[in-house]
Amino acid sequence: MAQLASIRDDIRYGFAVGRVRALQAKLLTRSVFERLIDAPDFAEQRRILSETAFGRYLEQASTATDVERALDASLGDLYDEFLLEAGLPEAVVRFFRLPYDYRNLRTALKTRVLGLPAPRLSTLGTIEPAAFLGTGEQLPGSMCALLTAWDDAEQPPALSELETAVDHALYEALAAEARRSRVAFLRDLMTLRIDLANIRVLLRANAKRLPGPEVAKAMIGGGSRSIEGLASEVSRMDAEELAEAVAGTRAVPGLDVADLLDLERYDLAAASLDAARMASARMVPSGPEPVLAYVLAREAEVVALRIVVVGRLSGLERDVVRERLRGVL
Repeated sequence: MAQLASIRDDIRYGFAVGRVRALQAKLLTRSVFERLIDAPDFAEQRRILSETAFGRYLEQASTATDVERALDASLGDLYDEFLLEAGLPEAVVRFFRLPYDYRNLRTALKTRVLGLPAPRLSTLGTIEPAAFLGTGEQLPGSMCALLTAWDDAEQPPALSELETAVDHALYEALAAEARRSRVAFLRDLMTLRIDLANIRVLLRANAKRLPGPEVAKAMIGGGSRSIEGLASEVSRMDAEELAEAVAGTRAVPGLDVADLLDLERYDLAAASLDAARMASARMVPSGPEPVLAYVLAREAEVVALRIVVVGRLSGLERDVVRERLRGVL
């Protein structure tokens, strides 16, 4: 049965794999990002990118907002022209678009509950941005319930509580789509990302000396049980004991104790492990892995361009930009 499934995947993804092999050569290299960082101004950055697939999107850009919109447009075309035209399963397409729905939900919640100003909503999700405004009745039941969860509260929630609620909902939705896709790579990727998110919860909780029940509430379901099980123990450990306990679970190969003793170092290590998982998928000769790895690489490319181009436009020093770029590529 496994062999038949593999054959079906090779056929289903065959056209997309053929396109990916040609498109991979057009991904931006590290040397291009170095040139962008060293460029004296945005005009030179735009000239460098004119030689790439992003050139046509940035032709009229002159401000950081213009760049953000241009990069969003490039992602929109990636989803419309690649994911859909390649005939990928609906669950796979939704896996890539759902994060933008939850980004909009997060923004709408902050506006509704905390009274923060509303920035532009993304058009890259599966739901029209207008649905997040007003009563939320046009949203799916779970999203509407979350949007209105604090409407009758006497006190607004802390920002961290709001962020945790949206993060949980997003991870649950992505894990569900990964299961629906029947693509082992997506399921494994979600397990890794949930584990990495939960480890970060443990590290922050340990630093704040939060009680076990509060830590358990902040943990995301669907990851490795050995990581989730540490929630009840975290308040009784010092930082080194927790680092050793996390590393000792071996749930995330490649993490060592030193990575777990400093949150900034951990974030870089987590990003590197995520990138390594995608890189390994690109080496698979056929099936869904190289296709999905290409889309993930394009998304990471856009994140990196935001860091470099918008960062420099905002006046960040070159060394700061380089530091923020670590782990993304």
